[in-house]
Amino acid sequence: MDNLLEQNLVLNTVNLSKKYKDVYAVKNVNMHVEKGDIYGFVGENGAGKTTVIRLITGLAAPTEGTFYLFGEERDGALNKHRVAGIVESVSLNRSMTALENLKYQCFICGIDKTDEELREILSDVGLDAATIGSKKAKNFSLGMRQRLGIASVIIQDPEFVLLDEPMNGLDPQGFVDMRETILRLNAKGITFLISSHILSELDKVCNKIGMISKGELIEEICVDDLHKKSDARIILSFATAEAAGEAATKLAPFPIFADCVTADDVMTVYGDVDVNEVMAILVNEHIQIAALNVKAKSVEDYYIEKARR
Repeated sequence: MDNLLEQNLVLNTVNLSKKYKDVYAVKNVNMHVEKGDIYGFVGENGAGKTTVIRLITGLAAPTEGTFYLFGEERDGALNKHRVAGIVESVSLNRSMTALENLKYQCFICGIDKTDEELREILSDVGLDAATIGSKKAKNFSLGMRQRLGIASVIIQDPEFVLLDEPMNGLDPQGFVDMRETILRLNAKGITFLISSHILSELDKVCNKIGMISKGELIEEICVDDLHKKSDARIILSFATAEAAGEAATKLAPFPIFADCVTADDVMTVYGDVDVNEVMAILVNEHIQIAALNVKAKSVEDYYIEKARR
């Protein structure tokens, strides 16, 4: 690995695996979160997202492999001064106000913060202490409770925060509030790893995406590249699988076909590709096709196709 990249890594997992009895929950996961990232960790329910987060936060021990935080190999113990996380659900005392919850969390963690400092933290997560006043957490919306949960972990001034499905169940306004909170905190220097089973939620806030399916990391991709690959695709159908294979060989030298996949009698060309240029190359190379279709594609379509390969 490039030394400069290695120095910039907040999290690096190396063949990270967890087995329960004879079944792997996650297997050989190699992920890379750099300083300043908002890293989206996406996968279907049961894909292994929470298991990976539990391993990194020390709530479970790897069966095989290891991971590094800030360049140092970890034994599973969470470094509370640099790393914090919310796993599965937010832990709050619902009979307390937002400020009381933060003061109680400070007491548990042995952290010395003034009320003014805690009010500023609440403001950082989009909660105005003056407005919510004596309102108990039990009367908060789900989005407000989720953001109060984030406030309760950033009182430790962490550099890296892991959030397990923080947008799950939020209404549209709650999602916007959560997105703005994460972006605001990221601008203040906090690196994030955020899991979700909905890719379209993550690609609006993250700069990098890690895709996991059936316990295996299938791709890491920056969001700009994800959008390029998701914008459109050209599907070429051939008379036979053999014809498709021969065409793939002839077309391989052309840059426009650099990102394509051939399966059976179909070739799919990904990216921002000019269909007229594709047709011109096919004609010049005397390649016959049975059909050509241009289709728009969502980011979810891209994930599903990757997971099926």
